[in-house]
Amino acid sequence: MLEIKHLRCIQAIASSSSLKAAATKLFISDSALSHQLKDLEQRINAHLVIRKQQPLQLTQHGQQLLQLAAKVLPLIEQTEQQFSAAQGQQTRLNISVDCHACFQWLLPALQQFQQAWPEVSSHFCQDKDYNGLPLLQRGEADLLLTSEVSPEDQIHFEPLFEYEMVLICPPQHRLTEQTSVSAAQLSEETIICYPVTPQRLDLYRYILQPSQVSVKQWKHADNPAMLLQMVAAGMGVAAMPYWAVEHYVQQQFVHLLSFEQALWRPMYAAYNQHRQSSPTLNSFIELILQQALMQLKGTRSLSFNQN
Repeated sequence: MLEIKHLRCIQAIASSSSLKAAATKLFISDSALSHQLKDLEQRINAHLVIRKQQPLQLTQHGQQLLQLAAKVLPLIEQTEQQFSAAQGQQTRLNISVDCHACFQWLLPALQQFQQAWPEVSSHFCQDKDYNGLPLLQRGEADLLLTSEVSPEDQIHFEPLFEYEMVLICPPQHRLTEQTSVSAAQLSEETIICYPVTPQRLDLYRYILQPSQVSVKQWKHADNPAMLLQMVAAGMGVAAMPYWAVEHYVQQQFVHLLSFEQALWRPMYAAYNQHRQSSPTLNSFIELILQQALMQLKGTRSLSFNQN
């Protein structure tokens, strides 16, 4: 018999580039997800994932289950929210994040939140392109952490903080004698980035594209740890938030450079306007802001009049 956890499992796999990434979204270990997937495949006596395909792809049976999940899970979550609203409380918090590296500071804030609100069940929901706005609009996400503000009538964007984006390169790279780098100096470089379109990348949108600079090559890394390892191994350079690399710079794992025109990016908490009075949501946003400004170097407070 199919269970809700099976539908959430197949949905997480479909929206992830690897089983490891899917396990992170579900807050379970890689082995637990593999066991859950194997159990599900045994129950229906069919393979659901083409395992040797990168990024992951679902089989025909997997696609059927995904369609079922798309119909059933929103109905379940909507009913849960209705019950919670009738009781004057929220018992589930679905979080979407547009930033790959955000989990470094988001998870400690989430741990504090779960200690303060043990009755609230927290979950991550993502798509493959880390574009959470459609999830928020459909009601599948309660909160979106994003650097982009969209003119949406029913969506409120709460300013949180802004952070500096920097370039990292191997310790022996030709740019290590500099403290800043220009777009033109990146024309012969291999850029390591996350597996999204260039238009979603800050380096491309705010540094390369305005200067009409093309780079030698683009390489992809599924997560921040892999990206840092690839840079350290001399496979290319990358743009990362300062707080995500500061520790590795101190260990001389990578070298850090600012851009000639410092690149600061904002972070907003986006949610449906009818949730503005939600005590659970407001508590979590407050913890996020405290965690960022107190623990993360290279961040500063943000308000709308700064943009």
